Amino acid sequence: MNRGKRTDLLRSLRNFKRILENKPSIPKMVEEVQMMNFKVRPLQGDIAVLNLKNRQLLEVLWSLGKLEEFFHKEVTQVSADQKESFFTMFDNLQDKLERELNTLSLKNERIAKTSTTLEMEIIKEFSDGPMN
Repeated sequence: MNRGKRTDLLRSLRNFKRILENKPSIPKMVEEVQMMNFKVRPLQGDIAVLNLKNRQLLEVLWSLGKLEEFFHKEVTQVSADQKESFFTMFDNLQDKLERELNTLSLKNERIAKTSTTLEMEIIKEFSDGPMN
């Protein structure tokens, strides 16, 4: 890879951090999360007890989607000697966001009056077209 095309990992990370720190409005975030094709599927329990418009849930999903976009954009630009650091950073940030997702309180208090167990998975569907 020629040196001019090489992406400086620290610069890219600073730009990505700036994106995460400057989240859009909630309506814009909802729109972007919908375009990211996340799907929530209950594995156990009633999904109707969830507040899927929870601000924290939207922020974590949005951040995960932006992380994935960043990864796909930057992975081909990162030099060979920076790949390991790039993958480690990506894994660490993804783990952090997934832990945040696992600790959210998503129960809709108006619907769920009793303690219920809910297990769900959140997946991202990919289109067959090229990624931007």
